[in-house]
Amino acid sequence: MIDMSKLLYREDAFCEKWETEVDNTYEKDGLYYVSLKETAFYPGGGGQPADRGTIADLEVKAIESKDAVPYYGLESRIKGKVECRIEWDYRFDLMQQHTGQHLLSAAFRLVLDRPTIGFHLGQEAVTIDVSGDKLTEAELQLTEQKVNELIYDNRQISSYYVTAAQLAELPVVKQPSVTEDVRIVEIDGVEYNPCGGTHVLSTGQIGLIKILKTEKQKQGQRVYFLCGKRALETTRNMFSIVEKAADQFQTNSQEVLDRIQKQAADLQAAVKRAEELEARLEELELQELIQTETPIVARSYEGKNVKALQRMAAKLLEAGKEFVILSDAGERKLVLTHQLNEFHSGNLFRTSLSEFGGKGGGSAQMAQASFQQTEDLERYVRFLQEHYRSIV
Repeated sequence: MIDMSKLLYREDAFCEKWETEVDNTYEKDGLYYVSLKETAFYPGGGGQPADRGTIADLEVKAIESKDAVPYYGLESRIKGKVECRIEWDYRFDLMQQHTGQHLLSAAFRLVLDRPTIGFHLGQEAVTIDVSGDKLTEAELQLTEQKVNELIYDNRQISSYYVTAAQLAELPVVKQPSVTEDVRIVEIDGVEYNPCGGTHVLSTGQIGLIKILKTEKQKQGQRVYFLCGKRALETTRNMFSIVEKAADQFQTNSQEVLDRIQKQAADLQAAVKRAEELEARLEELELQELIQTETPIVARSYEGKNVKALQRMAAKLLEAGKEFVILSDAGERKLVLTHQLNEFHSGNLFRTSLSEFGGKGGGSAQMAQASFQQTEDLERYVRFLQEHYRSIV
């Protein structure tokens, strides 16, 4: 088993590259797994993903533990002395997010007396679950202000191991599952947290913490946030979006929200008016079709969805029409409904549509179909008209 002193990431989280020797190896699923006499690769755990990097210029494809020793999956067999390298940008991002989580959780305890009951560090989102009911905007702002003030203080962050007796004297955030050789991550004047992950050296290296949103969970509230480079990039992107929106409305960033809200209200009013006009137009179209003397109706439209076609077809049946074919040429959709005895629309569609490049089906009284080509739709309308004339 590797001694604790050989886990370099616990001694120096800023160890980016090192030389060591391959200790043991085995083959599994097409990869050659090796253990190292010294390793700075964090294997993952406690909500923090595993590190990325290379061993002898070979990418680490997988990490797994065997007898409490980390093994690294490579595509080629290696032995002897090797140079190892951490993918540093990825590692430092994880360090910022993980340390930021410690600090944000501390801020929620200090400001609102809300403990953290869950943590997730993903590629896109970082979240903590805090106990209690819905967080107000004022509470979030106070907590965000507090956590960033702790960053500005640039408080020292240190890690060390304690005995069971020493652990009993510390006001730790949570009690660990073991009591001997517990690793404590201490944020000076803020908290003592049992944790095996990698962290920055001071709160100032977190850079920035931005709370994004919250959502309800079964046992509390989930808080989405970003730290460091992620927070900077997201803030930059959001500012760019606001500036582009302001340019679109020919205003400044402070007034863009008012312009968007006004446009949304105008659009909603326009949609309502369009719906009213569409309903009135539909009434006129129905009146025109009802007044025709033939029992069959075949009409094509532009801009009517299937629900509108079905609604119109049903009203035409109520008005006494016997066989109704309505279609939309633009969408290449068709609806058929009828009042004929011993005629099944769905069966006809299932047995005939493939010859016209169409797909669809339905019930005995009403069926619908769609077509790839407008010409196929038009041919099928003619087919249905001829079929009607053949059975009446």
